[in-house]
Parts: sequence; C-alpha cells; structure tokens
Amino acid sequence: MDNIQRFVNYLLDPEAVNTDLKSPLWSLGIEYSPIPDPPPPPPPASSRPLAVPQHITVASAQSKLSSYLANASNALRKSSPSPEQANSDGQAIPEVPELVTMSWPSAFVENIGSKLYMTYRTDFPLIPRTSNGPSFITVGLLLRGQLNDKSGFTSDVGWGCMVRSAQTLLANSLIALHNTQPGSTEEKNIISWFADDPQAPFSIQNFVHHGWIACGKHPGEWFGPSAAARCMQITCSKFKDANLLVYIGGDAGDVYEDSFMRVSGGPEDFKPTLVLLGIRLGIEKVTPVYHEALKFCLRVPQAVGIAGGRPSSSHYFFGYQNSNFFYFDPHYPRKALPYRADYESYTDDEVASVHTRRVRSIKVEDMDPSMLIGFLIRNMDDWKDWISRVENFQGRKFIHISKSEPMFGQGNSINTDGYVDLGLNRCRRSFSVEPAGNDSEDFEHIALGDDDDDNGVQELESDDDGEQDRKAQEDEDDLDFDKCVT
Repeated sequence: MDNIQRFVNYLLDPEAVNTDLKSPLWSLGIEYSPIPDPPPPPPPASSRPLAVPQHITVASAQSKLSSYLANASNALRKSSPSPEQANSDGQAIPEVPELVTMSWPSAFVENIGSKLYMTYRTDFPLIPRTSNGPSFITVGLLLRGQLNDKSGFTSDVGWGCMVRSAQTLLANSLIALHNTQPGSTEEKNIISWFADDPQAPFSIQNFVHHGWIACGKHPGEWFGPSAAARCMQITCSKFKDANLLVYIGGDAGDVYEDSFMRVSGGPEDFKPTLVLLGIRLGIEKVTPVYHEALKFCLRVPQAVGIAGGRPSSSHYFFGYQNSNFFYFDPHYPRKALPYRADYESYTDDEVASVHTRRVRSIKVEDMDPSMLIGFLIRNMDDWKDWISRVENFQGRKFIHISKSEPMFGQGNSINTDGYVDLGLNRCRRSFSVEPAGNDSEDFEHIALGDDDDDNGVQELESDDDGEQDRKAQEDEDDLDFDKCVT
C-alpha cells in the first residue's frame, strides 16, 4: 500500500516542476541556473545496457509522470492488498520516480537538501495544559486522538506550524552562522538543539513555555509572527552556545541603528545578530507593489528566510524563481526527534528526518501577507553591506532604516496604501502584567541545566486548541501585540 499512499500524496501535494528555463533560481542569497544537468556521457559500447535511459527533460518528466499517475490510478480501483499487486496492464505498480526532482538542476536540489527542515512531530514529552486555556473540539483533535488526553499535548499537529516555521528559520540561521555541512558533527550538534524535549534549548516545549510567559499564548494555541519572534529572541539570549542574538524590528519594517547596536554590542563588541521583521504586506494578499521587495529579502547575502506567508497556516520560504516562491511545509507529522546529549549518536534516519529534497512552490499572489522575515548579520561589515543594499534597492520598500528610535510613538511609517502594519515592535514593550493562570498550582519547574538564570521550562497544563481557529488567532496576533512582554 506504500505505492498507493505515495500516489495519493502526489495528487494532493504535487511536486513543483521546472518549466521556466530562463528565470534564475534563488535560494537564500545564492543564484542558480534553471537549466537541468546535461545527460551523463554514454558508457562504452562494450558495457552499454540493452536500453539506455532517456535523458530527463521537462517534457519527458511530465510525460512519464502522467503515465505513472494513469497506471497508479488504474491500480487504485483494484483495491490492491500488497504493493506487488499487478495493475490492469499486468505490470507491477511503479515506485513514484524522481523524474520531477530531476527536472531541477542538481546543485539547486542539493542546496535544498542541505537545509534543516522542522515539521510537526508526534509522541514527544508532554506539554501540560493550562487550567484556563482554550478547549476546542475539532477534527484535528479527533484525528490525532488527543480529546481524551486531559493532561496535555504530545503532538503539535494542528497548532504548531508557526513554531516549526520559526524553528526552521532559526535552525538555518545557525547553520549559516556556524558554516556547517550536511551530515557533519557540527550539524548534528545544531540538530540536537531543536530536539522535541525540554532539555533542548530550541525545542517546541521551550517555545510554548516562553510563548505563554511572554505573550500569553496557551499551549495548543496557534502562534503568530510576533510570538514566534519573541520566543526566538528569548531562547537565543538564554542559550549562549548558539552565539546568536536577536533584534526585533519596529513597526512597519522599521530598523533603528541605535537599538540594533545596543542588542548586537556595537562596533567594539559586535556579536552575530538575527534581525527579525514582522510585516503585513496587504490585507488578504501581498500588495503587488511589494513583490519585488519580497524577492529582495531572499536574494541578499544576509537572507535566512521567511516564516508565515500561507493563508491559515505557516510555511518557511527560502527562495524564488520569477513569481514562484519555494518553501518547506511543516504540516507533515514525523515521530518526535529525541534529545541526545551525545549528539554524534544521532542515527542516519533521525538526521534524515530534518532534511528534504522535495521542491514545493507557490505563486506570490497566493501568499498570505502576514510574515516574519529574517536577516543574519554576522559582523559590522555585514551590517554596513545590508544597510547599503536596503537603501539602494530600486523599488517600493517596506524596510526602513533610521539612525535612532523615536522616544514616543511607534506608529506606522508607511503612508496611505500601507498595510505594513504588523507592529511587532510592541512585543518589546515592558509590562508588569502576569499571564492569566500563572499561579503556583499551575506550574512545576523542570530544570534544563546548571545555568543560574531562567534557562529552564516550567511545566504547564494546556488546553486542546482548534485548527479552525488558527486564522482568527493569527489575525488577533497581528493586531494585538500588547500581550507580549519582556
């Protein structure tokens, strides 16, 4: 039945096909030619097989994939009890070929495969529920069998996609910062930081914990861009081994040099800093005047990706070709990634679970306008280069760099046709408000290490959350940032 399932997956989520052989491919600041690899040289006549495989072109890939789908469709009607069941032509159901992947340049596919990819996970250590959190009964809860689990969540299916997208953005920032190679010991170390366990500094348990404390997000609630950014900032500040700080930009894509320097340490003591900009580039769709500026955010050398940008869900975007944006989709559950203090002991399967070579794309006009954009600034030269590129960009901008942050008023700097109004800077204001339900009986401390500061996660009780409310929560998160506290 594996072949049948793979066929259904291709119908529901077909892999992108390379049909544009003129427009360059971009992936986090790296440009690739769209031309597929040339065919391999034929073997010597004495060693040639009886049938030399045809070189895969776009046309042949589409033709062969269509033939495969037709054969598999016939097989579906046969109710096959095993993968070896013959179809109506008496042939075994073929494996889904890598024809579509082969229509892309191999260097581009290898680049995709080198990135880290965080997805929904199941069977991880419990995230307890809060006593006064949301309690929605949904199809999602029924499917993942958590209606009867009153103690909390052991899966983030249905509510964790923004967290996973933010983890992916952060993970690839760290991969770029530490210049790690796929399969290396250094990569396994970084992978361990994102394990689905409270001991891992960037685990979903820690994101949920800080989302509750800093932004009032109950376990099981869908995160928006502001809550995700705040959690990235807190977790990076607590985990020194990452060697990464986080600067959250102001309203409307505003970046203030004085506040950035306070975060990064300034020219004398500069530390690598991740710039996060929460942006809303339209009402329901990305306003066309910002399409080129959005591409710019994935083309500059400092680019580390975009989290969000898909209606009622979140993806991680890392590149584009013309008007198509390439992304990772976190909505595919996998078994929880365990935490291993001896990170070199991660198995090949565990490492493979945070990688993919699958090419997915979406038209920019189909993207949701609410998103979180990241740039990695490694040093002062990088900072100066990024500023120069932003200021010299020819087109409608949504990133604005100012020397100093105004003392009063964090208003939207975009004029009449604006829409760039995510207002993430308000997440950085200081409030003395405690999250509701933050009393002693709701919390039990779980130690993460020997750090004297709050490098731990508190055990919460969490309510079930509804997938159908994700969009409503996203809209609320876009507009109400006073929940986020320092």
